[in-house]
Amino acid sequence: MLKITPTRESEKAFKVRLCGQLTKEYIPEVERLLNGEGAAAQTTSLDLANVTFVDREAMVFLCSAKARNIAIENCPSYVIRWIQQEGLCCGSEDPPTGGSPEK
Repeated sequence: MLKITPTRESEKAFKVRLCGQLTKEYIPEVERLLNGEGAAAQTTSLDLANVTFVDREAMVFLCSAKARNIAIENCPSYVIRWIQQEGLCCGSEDPPTGGSPEK
C-alpha cells in the first residue's frame, strides 16, 4: 500500500510525498499528479522519506522522473545502490540521492 500526498508548497513549488511501498501499480497515479499540478510548477519533487519498498518498475520510473528534472528527495540508500549497480538511470552517474533535494 502507498499513501500519496500532493502538496503545493508555494505558487512555484509542488511536492508529492510518498509513504509505504512504491510499486508499479501506483506509478500511474503518481505520474498523473506530476503531469497535472506538477506540470504547472517551476519546481516539482518526489519525497521518498517514508518509502519502505521500491520495485524495479518504480526504480525505472524514478530515473525517468529525474531525467525530466523532477527532484527526488530522501531516496533510500538501498534504492540508490540498486540503481547504481544496474545502471538504471540511462548510464547516469548521478542517481537520485538521499537527504536534500536533488535535480
